[in-house]
Amino acid sequence: MSGMSPFYPLIILSAPSILIALSSLSLHQFKVLFITFVNAAAQKEGNFVWTKVQPFLNDLAHIMESILGRATGFSPNLTHVMLCAVLMGVIIGLERVRGAILDTKRAR
Repeated sequence: MSGMSPFYPLIILSAPSILIALSSLSLHQFKVLFITFVNAAAQKEGNFVWTKVQPFLNDLAHIMESILGRATGFSPNLTHVMLCAVLMGVIIGLERVRGAILDTKRAR
């Protein structure tokens, strides 16, 4: 056996479940941040800097709500979770490829 870990089959078999769990947590975190951002952008009171930045943030919140729907009504479904899991898998895979390329360049 080459320098492979004995836990490699376990990692391969559990990776999809872990990616799905991480993507559902990630989407829930996005939902919480989305609601918080929209609520914060709607507040009119604040210091001098906030009164200057708030109109831009309010416009940005309206744009986000026009694309994603109402912040309070945003609920990711199974398709969102699976797409996020695939995206995370691709990012992790590309990072491993990048690391392997850097290792071969360092070995030269």
